[in-house]
Amino acid sequence: MTIKLIAIDMDATLLRHDKTYDIPRFKKLLATLSEQGVKVCIATGNSIQKLHSYFDDEMRMQLYFAGDNGNQISKGDEVLRNLEIMPNDYQQVIEFLNQSSGFYPAVCTGYETYIAADLPTHIEEYIRQYNPNLVVVEDLLAINLAHPPIKIAIASEHSLEDNKTMMQAMNTQFPAVRTVTSGEIWLDVYHRDGGKGSAIQFLQERYHISPSETMAFGDSLNDETMMLTVEYSVAMGNADADLARLCRYQIGTNEEQAVLDTLEQLVATDNLDFIEKYAIQYI
Repeated sequence: MTIKLIAIDMDATLLRHDKTYDIPRFKKLLATLSEQGVKVCIATGNSIQKLHSYFDDEMRMQLYFAGDNGNQISKGDEVLRNLEIMPNDYQQVIEFLNQSSGFYPAVCTGYETYIAADLPTHIEEYIRQYNPNLVVVEDLLAINLAHPPIKIAIASEHSLEDNKTMMQAMNTQFPAVRTVTSGEIWLDVYHRDGGKGSAIQFLQERYHISPSETMAFGDSLNDETMMLTVEYSVAMGNADADLARLCRYQIGTNEEQAVLDTLEQLVATDNLDFIEKYAIQYI
């Protein structure tokens, strides 16, 4: 096996649209990969607390988690790294969002998530789906956070194209942080040195794993930096076209559980020749 590290996004990648996945197949694959010495990292915008609802104790002890878009990395119960947003950057971004209609920030610390009390009910309910430890406050600018912020997740009522325009504007205005789209309605803000790519590089350096020994699966632009750190960059069939253009390979959709199909082919062979049938042909 020439692959030593596998990174997998959750929403619209491992997970079907109804937030389920084939647990018995994944659990069997995880056990086989662990026996073969392959490290598996779940790299996602979800908080690590939310991820506990998707994986049982046995799986969690085998997995690495790069939660909140890679800005909190953990293995088992040990937090390996937190990458914080600086206070001045936090204040400027929140002030900007408070003046932007239809963009609703949720401040993630890796342990709890803070939202403003005046959020529309449907937005609060949507944020709660991804953040089980929700704290409602009157003003996001006038609170003492229990832990430093590592991500500002923005729930948007705008289209994906409008969100990309907002992303570009924020990246220009706030160079100390990075803004990315995450799925259809989310934007995520984190330290400019953070993101999923930074998390994968952290694991590569920690365990002396090269990009040529790393495979990653994703669907959205919050996976961009991760794809740039691996040789085997795999876009889902349902991926954002802007993400797919950055990848070397494209497989089936999340509904088809294509990640599991691909991993089953990986563990069944001693080489990576099979992956070439998924190579993206650029004209």
